[in-house]
Amino acid sequence: MAREYTIGEVAGLLQVSCDTLRFYEKKGLIAPEKKENGYRYYSEENIRMLLDLLFWRKIQCSLQDIQTMYEDGTPESLQEMLVSRIKEEKERIRMHQQLLRQMEVSLHNSEKLQDGIGSCSVRPTPKTYIISDIYSDFDAVRNAWFQAVKAAPGLEHCYIHEQFRPGKDGAWEHLCYLVLEDYAVKKLKLEKLLEAKPSYRFERCVHLVERSETISPGQETVEHMKRWAEENGLSLTGEIHAHYLWNQHSAGKLTSSYIEIDMPIR
Repeated sequence: MAREYTIGEVAGLLQVSCDTLRFYEKKGLIAPEKKENGYRYYSEENIRMLLDLLFWRKIQCSLQDIQTMYEDGTPESLQEMLVSRIKEEKERIRMHQQLLRQMEVSLHNSEKLQDGIGSCSVRPTPKTYIISDIYSDFDAVRNAWFQAVKAAPGLEHCYIHEQFRPGKDGAWEHLCYLVLEDYAVKKLKLEKLLEAKPSYRFERCVHLVERSETISPGQETVEHMKRWAEENGLSLTGEIHAHYLWNQHSAGKLTSSYIEIDMPIR
Protein backbone atom coordinates (compact mmCIF):
# COMPACT_ATOMS: atom_id res chain seq x y z
CA MET A 1 0.00 0.00 0.00
CA ALA A 2 1.36 3.41 -0.98
CA ARG A 3 2.28 5.62 1.90
CA GLU A 4 0.24 8.72 2.68
CA TYR A 5 1.58 11.86 4.31
CA THR A 6 -0.04 14.38 6.64
CA ILE A 7 0.01 18.08 5.82
CA GLY A 8 2.59 18.65 8.56
CA GLU A 9 4.88 15.97 7.12
CA VAL A 10 4.62 17.45 3.63
CA ALA A 11 5.24 20.97 4.92
CA GLY A 12 8.37 19.76 6.70
CA LEU A 13 9.57 17.74 3.70
CA LEU A 14 9.15 20.63 1.22
CA GLN A 15 10.10 23.42 3.65
CA VAL A 16 6.86 25.34 3.17
CA SER A 17 4.12 26.32 5.58
CA CYS A 18 0.88 24.43 6.06
CA ASP A 19 -0.93 27.64 5.08
CA THR A 20 0.86 27.60 1.72
CA LEU A 21 -0.28 24.03 1.07
CA ARG A 22 -3.86 24.93 2.00
CA PHE A 23 -3.66 27.96 -0.33
CA TYR A 24 -2.54 25.80 -3.27
CA GLU A 25 -5.38 23.41 -2.51
CA LYS A 26 -7.88 26.28 -2.43
CA LYS A 27 -6.62 27.40 -5.85
CA GLY A 28 -7.18 23.92 -7.24
CA LEU A 29 -3.51 23.27 -7.91
CA ILE A 30 -3.30 20.27 -5.61
CA ALA A 31 -5.98 17.90 -4.34
CA PRO A 32 -5.02 15.87 -1.25
CA GLU A 33 -7.47 13.24 -0.08
CA LYS A 34 -9.63 14.30 2.82
CA LYS A 35 -10.43 11.35 5.09
CA GLU A 36 -13.51 10.78 7.25
CA ASN A 37 -11.59 12.03 10.27
CA GLY A 38 -11.27 15.41 8.53
CA TYR A 39 -7.52 15.22 8.01
CA ARG A 40 -5.85 15.71 4.65
CA TYR A 41 -3.47 13.08 3.38
CA TYR A 42 -1.03 13.57 0.53
CA SER A 43 0.02 10.81 -1.84
CA GLU A 44 3.48 10.51 -3.41
CA GLU A 45 1.91 11.77 -6.63
CA ASN A 46 0.64 14.85 -4.76
CA ILE A 47 4.18 15.50 -3.53
CA ARG A 48 5.62 15.17 -7.04
CA MET A 49 3.05 17.71 -8.25
CA LEU A 50 3.99 20.04 -5.40
CA LEU A 51 7.67 19.77 -6.29
CA ASP A 52 6.81 20.88 -9.83
CA LEU A 53 4.61 23.67 -8.51
CA LEU A 54 7.30 24.97 -6.16
CA PHE A 55 9.83 24.93 -9.01
CA TRP A 56 7.56 27.10 -11.17
CA ARG A 57 7.03 29.48 -8.29
CA LYS A 58 10.81 29.76 -7.71
CA ILE A 59 11.26 30.92 -11.30
CA GLN A 60 8.66 33.64 -10.81
CA CYS A 61 5.70 32.02 -12.56
CA SER A 62 2.37 33.39 -11.38
CA LEU A 63 -0.33 31.05 -10.12
CA GLN A 64 -2.43 32.02 -13.14
CA ASP A 65 0.40 31.04 -15.50
CA ILE A 66 0.81 27.73 -13.70
CA GLN A 67 -2.92 26.98 -13.86
CA THR A 68 -3.02 27.81 -17.56
CA MET A 69 0.03 25.64 -18.23
CA TYR A 70 -1.44 22.69 -16.33
CA GLU A 71 -4.93 22.93 -17.82
CA ASP A 72 -4.46 24.30 -21.35
CA GLY A 73 -0.72 24.22 -21.94
CA THR A 74 1.02 22.67 -24.93
CA PRO A 75 4.66 21.58 -25.33
CA GLU A 76 5.18 24.68 -27.48
CA SER A 77 3.83 27.04 -24.82
CA LEU A 78 5.91 25.29 -22.15
CA GLN A 79 9.06 25.81 -24.22
CA GLU A 80 8.18 29.44 -24.88
CA MET A 81 7.66 30.12 -21.20
CA LEU A 82 10.94 28.44 -20.22
CA VAL A 83 12.89 30.38 -22.85
CA SER A 84 11.37 33.61 -21.49
CA ARG A 85 12.14 32.69 -17.88
CA ILE A 86 15.73 31.73 -18.71
CA LYS A 87 16.25 35.11 -20.38
CA GLU A 88 14.81 36.92 -17.35
CA GLU A 89 16.91 34.86 -14.93
CA LYS A 90 20.11 35.59 -16.85
CA GLU A 91 19.31 39.30 -16.68
CA ARG A 92 18.73 39.05 -12.91
CA ILE A 93 22.05 37.24 -12.53
CA ARG A 94 23.79 39.95 -14.58
CA MET A 95 22.25 42.64 -12.42
CA HIS A 96 23.24 40.83 -9.21
CA GLN A 97 26.79 40.35 -10.46
CA GLN A 98 27.01 44.06 -11.25
CA LEU A 99 25.68 44.89 -7.79
CA LEU A 100 28.20 42.52 -6.20
CA ARG A 101 31.07 44.23 -8.05
CA GLN A 102 29.82 47.62 -6.87
CA MET A 103 29.67 46.33 -3.29
CA GLU A 104 33.29 45.14 -3.59
CA VAL A 105 34.34 48.62 -4.76
CA SER A 106 32.53 50.16 -1.78
CA LEU A 107 34.24 47.68 0.54
CA HIS A 108 37.61 48.64 -0.95
CA ASN A 109 36.84 52.30 -0.25
CA SER A 110 35.80 51.55 3.32
CA GLU A 111 39.08 49.68 3.89
CA LYS A 112 41.03 52.69 2.59
CA LEU A 113 39.02 54.92 4.91
CA GLN A 114 39.73 52.77 7.94
CA ASP A 115 43.44 52.37 7.18
CA GLY A 116 44.09 56.06 6.55
CA ILE A 117 41.88 57.91 9.01
CA GLY A 118 43.79 60.53 10.98
CA SER A 119 47.30 59.15 10.32
CA CYS A 120 49.88 60.45 7.86
CA SER A 121 51.79 57.93 5.77
CA VAL A 122 53.76 57.78 2.54
CA ARG A 123 52.25 55.83 -0.33
CA PRO A 124 52.07 55.70 -4.12
CA THR A 125 48.71 56.68 -5.54
CA PRO A 126 46.96 54.08 -7.69
CA LYS A 127 46.60 54.68 -11.40
CA THR A 128 43.64 57.03 -11.63
CA TYR A 129 41.57 57.83 -14.72
CA ILE A 130 40.29 61.35 -15.36
CA ILE A 131 36.87 60.77 -16.88
CA SER A 132 35.43 64.25 -17.21
CA ASP A 133 36.40 67.70 -18.36
CA ILE A 134 38.35 69.79 -15.85
CA TYR A 135 36.40 72.56 -14.13
CA SER A 136 37.13 75.35 -11.71
CA ASP A 137 33.67 75.11 -10.15
CA PHE A 138 32.59 72.30 -7.82
CA ASP A 139 28.93 72.53 -8.87
CA ALA A 140 29.91 72.04 -12.52
CA VAL A 141 31.76 68.81 -11.82
CA ARG A 142 28.88 67.60 -9.67
CA ASN A 143 26.56 68.08 -12.65
CA ALA A 144 29.06 66.16 -14.78
CA TRP A 145 28.89 63.35 -12.24
CA PHE A 146 25.09 63.25 -12.55
CA GLN A 147 25.48 62.85 -16.32
CA ALA A 148 28.16 60.17 -15.91
CA VAL A 149 25.86 58.10 -13.70
CA LYS A 150 23.40 57.92 -16.60
CA ALA A 151 26.10 56.87 -19.07
CA ALA A 152 27.10 53.49 -17.63
CA PRO A 153 26.50 51.32 -14.53
CA GLY A 154 29.37 51.74 -12.10
CA LEU A 155 30.22 55.36 -12.83
CA GLU A 156 28.35 56.39 -9.70
CA HIS A 157 31.53 55.23 -7.95
CA CYS A 158 33.53 58.10 -9.47
CA TYR A 159 35.26 60.43 -7.07
CA ILE A 160 34.61 64.15 -7.38
CA HIS A 161 38.28 65.07 -7.25
CA GLU A 162 39.74 68.42 -6.20
CA GLN A 163 43.23 69.58 -7.12
CA PHE A 164 44.85 72.63 -5.56
CA ARG A 165 47.95 74.09 -7.22
CA PRO A 166 49.99 76.99 -5.80
CA GLY A 167 49.97 79.96 -8.13
CA LYS A 168 51.49 83.40 -8.22
CA ASP A 169 51.23 85.82 -5.30
CA GLY A 170 50.18 83.03 -2.92
CA ALA A 171 46.93 82.35 -4.80
CA TRP A 172 45.68 78.80 -5.34
CA GLU A 173 44.38 77.34 -8.58
CA HIS A 174 41.39 75.12 -7.85
CA LEU A 175 40.54 72.35 -10.34
CA CYS A 176 37.69 69.84 -10.13
CA TYR A 177 37.13 66.69 -12.19
CA LEU A 178 35.78 63.16 -12.00
CA VAL A 179 38.21 60.32 -11.41
CA LEU A 180 38.00 56.56 -11.02
CA GLU A 181 40.83 54.44 -9.66
CA ASP A 182 42.23 51.47 -11.54
CA TYR A 183 40.86 48.97 -8.98
CA ALA A 184 37.30 50.17 -9.55
CA VAL A 185 37.74 50.37 -13.33
CA LYS A 186 38.82 46.72 -13.48
CA LYS A 187 36.33 45.48 -10.91
CA LEU A 188 33.43 47.21 -12.67
CA LYS A 189 34.67 46.08 -16.11
CA LEU A 190 34.96 49.62 -17.44
CA GLU A 191 38.38 49.22 -19.10
CA LYS A 192 37.08 49.49 -22.65
CA LEU A 193 34.86 52.48 -21.85
CA LEU A 194 37.74 54.39 -20.27
CA GLU A 195 40.71 53.15 -22.31
CA ALA A 196 41.10 56.48 -24.13
CA LYS A 197 40.85 58.60 -20.98
CA PRO A 198 43.94 60.27 -19.51
CA SER A 199 45.28 59.01 -16.20
CA TYR A 200 47.80 59.96 -13.53
CA ARG A 201 49.81 58.25 -10.82
CA PHE A 202 52.21 59.64 -8.21
CA GLU A 203 55.09 57.49 -7.02
CA ARG A 204 55.13 58.98 -3.50
CA CYS A 205 52.60 61.08 -1.62
CA VAL A 206 51.90 62.07 1.95
CA HIS A 207 48.51 60.46 2.51
CA LEU A 208 45.80 60.93 5.11
CA VAL A 209 42.03 60.44 5.44
CA GLU A 210 40.35 63.34 7.25
CA ARG A 211 36.93 63.51 8.84
CA SER A 212 35.62 66.96 7.97
CA GLU A 213 32.44 68.97 8.25
CA THR A 214 32.82 69.91 4.58
CA ILE A 215 33.58 67.95 1.41
CA SER A 216 36.92 69.72 0.90
CA PRO A 217 40.14 69.30 2.91
CA GLY A 218 40.44 71.53 5.96
CA GLN A 219 43.29 74.02 6.27
CA GLU A 220 44.29 72.67 9.68
CA THR A 221 44.68 69.16 8.25
CA VAL A 222 46.70 70.45 5.29
CA GLU A 223 49.08 72.28 7.66
CA HIS A 224 49.38 69.15 9.81
CA MET A 225 50.39 67.12 6.74
CA LYS A 226 52.95 69.75 5.72
CA ARG A 227 54.51 69.71 9.20
CA TRP A 228 54.59 65.90 9.19
CA ALA A 229 56.35 65.92 5.80
CA GLU A 230 58.92 68.46 7.03
CA GLU A 231 59.57 66.49 10.22
CA ASN A 232 60.23 63.40 8.11
CA GLY A 233 62.55 65.16 5.68
CA LEU A 234 60.11 65.10 2.78
CA SER A 235 59.93 67.87 0.17
CA LEU A 236 56.41 68.44 -1.19
CA THR A 237 55.52 69.76 -4.64
CA GLY A 238 52.89 72.02 -3.10
CA GLU A 239 49.96 70.35 -4.89
CA ILE A 240 47.04 68.91 -2.95
CA HIS A 241 44.76 66.19 -4.32
CA ALA A 242 41.58 65.29 -2.46
CA HIS A 243 38.23 63.54 -2.83
CA TYR A 244 35.64 62.34 -0.38
CA LEU A 245 35.29 58.60 0.20
CA TRP A 246 32.08 58.66 2.20
CA ASN A 247 29.57 61.21 3.44
CA GLN A 248 27.52 60.98 6.61
CA HIS A 249 24.04 62.50 6.76
CA SER A 250 21.47 63.22 9.43
CA ALA A 251 17.88 64.29 8.73
CA GLY A 252 18.76 64.64 5.06
CA LYS A 253 21.68 67.02 5.66
CA LEU A 254 25.45 66.49 5.38
CA THR A 255 27.06 66.15 8.80
CA SER A 256 30.60 65.05 7.90
CA SER A 257 32.77 63.74 5.07
CA TYR A 258 35.71 61.37 5.04
CA ILE A 259 38.20 62.95 2.65
CA GLU A 260 41.23 61.20 1.17
CA ILE A 261 44.12 63.66 0.78
CA ASP A 262 47.35 63.14 -1.16
CA MET A 263 50.22 65.63 -1.26
CA PRO A 264 52.82 64.59 -3.89
CA ILE A 265 56.47 64.38 -2.81
CA ARG A 266 59.21 65.81 -5.03
